[in-house]
Amino acid sequence: MSGTDSPGNLGNENSTKIVRCLFEHNCRCCGTRWSGFKDSEHERLDLEANSASYPIIHRLTQGYDGSSWVTESITIQDESMRQNVLEGYEGANPRVLDWTFKPPFMYLVHRWNALKYYDTQHKTTAVKNALRALLDFLTPILGRSISSAIAAHETGGVTFDHVWLLFAPGTLVITKFHDVDTVCKVVNHKAQKVNNELAAWDISVEYVDWNGEESGYGTTKLTISKFEDVGQVTKLCVYPISFLGDAAETKAALIERGRKFERFRGYHLITCNGTKVTLETDKPLRQSIAGRACIDAYAYYHSCNKEKPRLRSLHDEAGITGKLSKLITSSQTESPERHSETTALPVARGEDLRPLTEEQLLMTTPWLKGFDLKTKDWCELCVDDLQEVTWNDEAFEKLSLPNNDKETALAFIKGKLLENDSGFDDFVRGKGRGLIILLFGPPGVGKTFTVEAIAEKARTPLYAMSAGELGTTPSEVERSLGRALELCRMWNAVMLLDEADIFLGARKDDSVDRNELVAIFLRMLEYYEGTLFLTTNRVASIDGAFQSRVDLFLPYRNLSKHVRRGLWESFLERAGRDKFDIMEEELTQISELDLNGREIKNIVKSSQLLSLGLGDGGAIPFWGLHNIAMNRIRALQHQDTAPGYSV
Repeated sequence: MSGTDSPGNLGNENSTKIVRCLFEHNCRCCGTRWSGFKDSEHERLDLEANSASYPIIHRLTQGYDGSSWVTESITIQDESMRQNVLEGYEGANPRVLDWTFKPPFMYLVHRWNALKYYDTQHKTTAVKNALRALLDFLTPILGRSISSAIAAHETGGVTFDHVWLLFAPGTLVITKFHDVDTVCKVVNHKAQKVNNELAAWDISVEYVDWNGEESGYGTTKLTISKFEDVGQVTKLCVYPISFLGDAAETKAALIERGRKFERFRGYHLITCNGTKVTLETDKPLRQSIAGRACIDAYAYYHSCNKEKPRLRSLHDEAGITGKLSKLITSSQTESPERHSETTALPVARGEDLRPLTEEQLLMTTPWLKGFDLKTKDWCELCVDDLQEVTWNDEAFEKLSLPNNDKETALAFIKGKLLENDSGFDDFVRGKGRGLIILLFGPPGVGKTFTVEAIAEKARTPLYAMSAGELGTTPSEVERSLGRALELCRMWNAVMLLDEADIFLGARKDDSVDRNELVAIFLRMLEYYEGTLFLTTNRVASIDGAFQSRVDLFLPYRNLSKHVRRGLWESFLERAGRDKFDIMEEELTQISELDLNGREIKNIVKSSQLLSLGLGDGGAIPFWGLHNIAMNRIRALQHQDTAPGYSV
């Protein structure tokens, strides 16, 4: 209460107050001062009560020089003013701020244009007058910052202290993800200080990502380090897309890339020629990729035992119920663009594949998670490099096997791909449901080519690896083989385990380690539900337990003269028939040589290299091919007869 009293007629309520009591307060910073209140709390409450009717409270404090007053804060109290100030400003809650703003007034500066050009056409006179008064009051206070923002857009330059002017929440900015242009939206910005001095600006942004089940907003933080003088805005690691000279063209191109991102969500077998970023190395590495890959973020998180990232929903207004009502099960519903030529997935998975808006398409990440089928590793693949697979039916047509074996094998594969849970099963559920095909015979007679041709014809991924890639210890083999079999199951892929002799040989008492490898291999095959091709050159020594697990045996023999001639013709044609000067009778003559398919291919390749090295530019003569072939045969004959050598 205030210190006021009356010396006479103290009991009379109508008596006039003629005495004002003042209380001394000693302050360390400003010395002695007198106040009508005993304590600062009552003084504060009285000040607030007396100020409540003012539309704006402007608090000032003395500057460092002690001779001037500078703005400490502004509080907007008028309701008509409040409804226009931060309307639509992302990331700011004025109620939490208590409608109080402090220098450098980031919220107000970022809202200046919206505030200045606010549509008052349908507003009352009171609202119009309030807004005009607010602008008149703020103009001299915010003028310096606003001028700097205008100068940045006009000149393309900005000082480090004013970087924040560029990054109002909701601003579309451009940055690079692994050196590829990406459009994001600003969430907020924060100053980094070292020893109370501004050292950097952290810009938090969000972009549209895919986690294997749904599209959503992912976030990342970009840091602008301190620079001197005036920096060029477009040289910053992130900057508003409006600063681009060709902003419209850039947006259009990135929206088209976004449509490609949208199309390749979920699982897709694709061809990728370009760059990949490794996911299974200590740090991300950029490497080249040329070949096929499986796009599948769901399989990445599943097979690597990683928790999928939580993304902010693109459809907040729909809520969880709305989201679940629009889930698409990929094994039940296929759009015309998805898996148009590949087999359906055997694993049902819930995927929210709702279309993206144009802004969301613009903000999509340029990278999708995929598995490189050549190097057998998970990586990020650039959306720009992804292409639909072009299937090679010629390979199956060129494949020559006796007794309609290739048609039989293809029928097995197609039947397995069409099989569902109602198919034949063991007495123990899930056991023995896989399809195992063993190809055996001498090297170079087309075992591996058979699997490649059949996978192409069946329109299914081929997961090909040699036994050596699985590792050497039982634990390595179990881990590597387990991952390969699981991925093949998830993608309905055909798996080829080439040169699998070490896993197929009969177990012996004196080879404990190898016996363990064979046991692991047999156990894992027992519960594998997909298709597995195995090749071996030594069928006679196969373990009896494995023999009983094979569904189809495909034997291969040394190539006949007729088959060898066909291979010579095929490889010469692929290399360019006009590059070889060889007559029909000479082709018949060279087909007499006992060579396998791999050797014929190598001879054609070697002759081409020889011709390039000699630099004569003419067609390769018959004697060139024949000499290379004879040298190979003599070398192998010498190896057969030399002491201490064997094949």
